[in-house]
Amino acid sequence: MDNQQENFSTLLKSFKEKIADLKDDKKNRLVLILMSNTHDPVLKIGCVKDAAAARKSFKEICSHIGYQFCCIEISGDNYNSKNLLTTFDSMGLYNDVTVFYFTGHGFSYKKDSKSKYPQLDMRHHSNRADFNDMDFIEQNTQNLKVLLQIMRLYGGRINIAIADCCNTTIKHPRKKNSTTELAIADDVMVAVSKRFTQKLYTDEDNMVCILVASSTQGEPSIADNDIGSLFTHFFTKTIKTFLTDNIKGKQYFPWVKALKTTTATALKESKTYKMENEEPGNQNAVFDVFIESDSHFAKRMAKHGL
Repeated sequence: MDNQQENFSTLLKSFKEKIADLKDDKKNRLVLILMSNTHDPVLKIGCVKDAAAARKSFKEICSHIGYQFCCIEISGDNYNSKNLLTTFDSMGLYNDVTVFYFTGHGFSYKKDSKSKYPQLDMRHHSNRADFNDMDFIEQNTQNLKVLLQIMRLYGGRINIAIADCCNTTIKHPRKKNSTTELAIADDVMVAVSKRFTQKLYTDEDNMVCILVASSTQGEPSIADNDIGSLFTHFFTKTIKTFLTDNIKGKQYFPWVKALKTTTATALKESKTYKMENEEPGNQNAVFDVFIESDSHFAKRMAKHGL
């Protein structure tokens, strides 16, 4: 890895100071937390492209809708789960929009159909003897939905968690501790919203969460060294098209429409790739939107004695 990479404490300090300054100035802001597995020799080329494309696209969204942009990237030698959780804990309360964007390895446990979102592998690539032991893997992975719930604890009105990674099934079942964490996440998350309109999205009394995985449970995600990961490549291209077509300064981005367009395009393109079994690809992204009003949230918390 590049020896010139800034150490994490320096990156985090700068990140926190920028958020604090924007809050003091009462400016609308989008906070992007990028986690990119650029230290893994198998993924490095694609993940570098993904991180650059995601950063550029969200910065362009902010420029278009009049939001301030604040970003931290957890990659290279800084890539580990501890640094991600430290970032969540340090980003401050009540950001207008908080986005977590992950590009790296992911998987699902066997016989775990209730959890359609992947486990994110946050192991720092190494030659340690227990690197591929399940105990070590489980200590360094987390489900995307659980991470979204951690983000929600910090009070952001709009929270978006996106993972571009495989969702292939491994031979091991989910262990009890992980099952408990996921059950808690399911319990505190509101029901999926069947409606998503500009009015619902922009209503200051609504909390909005969007959860996105680049592939369906049991399926791999495709990475191409020429363009980066397939989903991220088409997602960022879709963003560029939508920004061109929408009025500058309008503080609304049609996330669901963009995700539907990206899903269809990536699925079609994936079929042009040959997978390890010589079958054509079939990468079909999945996503859900959750919307809850402040009044409903207050009632729900009171019911739980909170």
